[in-house]
Amino acid sequence: MFGGSFNPIHNAHVNLASSFIKKLKLDKLLLIPTATPPHKSDSEMVSAEHRLNMCTLASEDIKKVEVSDIEIKREGKSYTVDTLRQLKEIYPDSEIFLITGADMFMTLLEWREPEEIFSLATVCSVPRNDDDVEVLEEKEKLYNKMGAKTVILDLKKCSISSSRIRELAFEDESFSKLVDPKVEQYIYANYLYMDKSKINYDRFDKVLKARMSEKRYIHSFNVAVEAQRLAKKYGADVEKARLAGMLHDITKETSGNEQLQIIENSNIILNDIERPSPKLWHAIAGAAFVRDVMGIDDEDVFNAIRYHTSGRANMSLLEKCVFIADFTGAERDYDGVEEMRSLSNKSLEEAMAFGLSFSVADLAKRRLAIDPNSLACYNEVVLKTSKSYNKSK
Repeated sequence: MFGGSFNPIHNAHVNLASSFIKKLKLDKLLLIPTATPPHKSDSEMVSAEHRLNMCTLASEDIKKVEVSDIEIKREGKSYTVDTLRQLKEIYPDSEIFLITGADMFMTLLEWREPEEIFSLATVCSVPRNDDDVEVLEEKEKLYNKMGAKTVILDLKKCSISSSRIRELAFEDESFSKLVDPKVEQYIYANYLYMDKSKINYDRFDKVLKARMSEKRYIHSFNVAVEAQRLAKKYGADVEKARLAGMLHDITKETSGNEQLQIIENSNIILNDIERPSPKLWHAIAGAAFVRDVMGIDDEDVFNAIRYHTSGRANMSLLEKCVFIADFTGAERDYDGVEEMRSLSNKSLEEAMAFGLSFSVADLAKRRLAIDPNSLACYNEVVLKTSKSYNKSK
């Protein structure tokens, strides 16, 4: 049993697990993320689901490792003695080894029912650094006198800590050498441990690359560029246009179930048209993710992402710029794109009327439900452009 908060799991954890499997000739190593560690506050922790997922990613290439959610399912404070009792019931004929870090090993007598722990498992650890060796040995002698069985392995010292990785992520500094590449990608994709108080485009770039394919990333970059151009031309906020354009498709390649989970977590209720229309979900989930996970709480940016697919009546200038940029990004090559680009340089409403006419007609042709927001947007821009046209005549 190798338990811990794993907030996040890092290379030292993985090396420790691999070394004990080899040295002790283990049949199985259970990696067990805690639900709530007794010694840490909830504010320090990302969700149990995230920590469980990171453990799975970090250990999937290590033979004999199994990630267990028994403490998460049990909920409440995660006391080692309770987990050992549960494991003894599951594996009644097995010898159990409890793997701990040096800090944990030295404080075992402060844990709940330490003597019961000694009776249930052989307690194992490694020195964190050269200064720990003598202290660990003294503690080992004390525990042995109390009837404990112990194993101290003298492995290559490694000073990685989860707290340091969290600090590096928060400070926008690299931590790639400290964690498995899949864990690094997961941290960026789910915006874990990041500083949400400031806009950082380099970080956003990493988040996008972690969440989407190269093709979708190029599209997002192009939409940001075009949205900025249109914002500058028509007087919208250029930085907000860049931000919304960059992030508008952040959940586009996220699974439908995860999109729905993001929407539910943000207390957004889908209407009767939206729920059976998966193509509408990514815009709603994306806006929620940007606001509630990334911490970008700007109503205009939220709405520019939320309505970049459907449009709506009374769109702000920023919303219109992002909506059209999504149609006219540099990589777009559909029939009619050049006319759309030409119209976007004359009138935002003319370009929107042109783009929406295709979208609405295509949905109608395929007998698919049309979002009322799209119809309201279409009617508004058509009436506005028709009046302008009649006046010009």
